[in-house]
Amino acid sequence: ERAIAADPNHADNLGNYAVFLKDVRRDYDRAEVMYERAIAADPNHADNLGNYAVFLKDVRRDYDRAEVMYERAIAADPNHADNLGNYAIFLQDVRRDADRAEVMYERAIAADPNCVITLYNYARFLHHDRRDYDRAEAMYERAIAADPKYALALGKYADFLVTIRCDYGRAEIMYERAVAADPADVDNLFNYAAFLHDVRRDYDRAEAMYERFIEAAPDYGQ
Repeated sequence: ERAIAADPNHADNLGNYAVFLKDVRRDYDRAEVMYERAIAADPNHADNLGNYAVFLKDVRRDYDRAEVMYERAIAADPNHADNLGNYAIFLQDVRRDADRAEVMYERAIAADPNCVITLYNYARFLHHDRRDYDRAEAMYERAIAADPKYALALGKYADFLVTIRCDYGRAEIMYERAVAADPADVDNLFNYAAFLHDVRRDYDRAEAMYERFIEAAPDYGQ
């Protein structure tokens, strides 16, 4: 607030304060005011445009305005990997436009070939939307190479190896790595427990993993 009082048109400070109000205070009305002030101060600030697009998508559910902001953000910086990746998710999940989504994923990866979140999201897109399993596997492996401790990628790759490849040895290695990377990730704990129960028939280890899952998420499903 002192920074903004000192310079009411400082786009970086306005945008950062908007993020704070959204993520920390969860004061969405004030956050939106700050996003709008930030964009008025600098209409071509790619970070602020992209963050406001995410806000409009996730908080306001105003998908038309969100898409306008994504497009403005990408026009302002065509190689902004985060904005390209977020727009790809929007096109995939909201617009159900797989072709445009894939273009954005590829642009995002070209802009930053080692962004683990984009690599992981693209792998899941290829896995579930395209059912292109060879490319999906390559992308899961790239995501894990980019960040060997990214629990989401490790866990989903393990699921892929079970359901698509039936490669139970590699799947178990991935589940163990996923649980080691994030011992509190309830999805990985549950999926690994189910794997131990259904595939390995190792009921003692399965029970231990289910107990860890319950400890991590005592209110799961309620």
